[in-house]
Amino acid sequence: MIEKKILVVDDEETTRVLLERTISELGYRVELACSAEDALDKIKNEEFQLIITDLKMPEIDGVELCRQIRRINLETVIYALSGYLTEFEPEKLHDIGFDGHLSKPVSGAVLKHAIEGAFAATYQREKRQNDQKSAS
Repeated sequence: MIEKKILVVDDEETTRVLLERTISELGYRVELACSAEDALDKIKNEEFQLIITDLKMPEIDGVELCRQIRRINLETVIYALSGYLTEFEPEKLHDIGFDGHLSKPVSGAVLKHAIEGAFAATYQREKRQNDQKSAS
């Protein structure tokens, strides 16, 4: 069984702290990254089943971070997080590689539902892979 680890990427400390507290209270292990560069360093050393990333960040934004993560790992569930989601079309976010999106500020109930959905998707991906290995 996979360990349920979540990486939160946001350049705003207040958002990171709030999400860390909420996710921890839900019983998940959470790591924080203050930039896309920081997130990429963490991803090289550790596997995360869910990554929640802000879209608007300096230097490398969340869209480019998602593209880079997809080059490394197709299985990780990635959610976009932004207070500016109206600037992004959900279909385009999906085409880029995001599995879903959340609006800031995100409520605890919405976050819980999104995380549960992400881990259900991770479980299904893992099950498909195991079934394919068994069939081979």
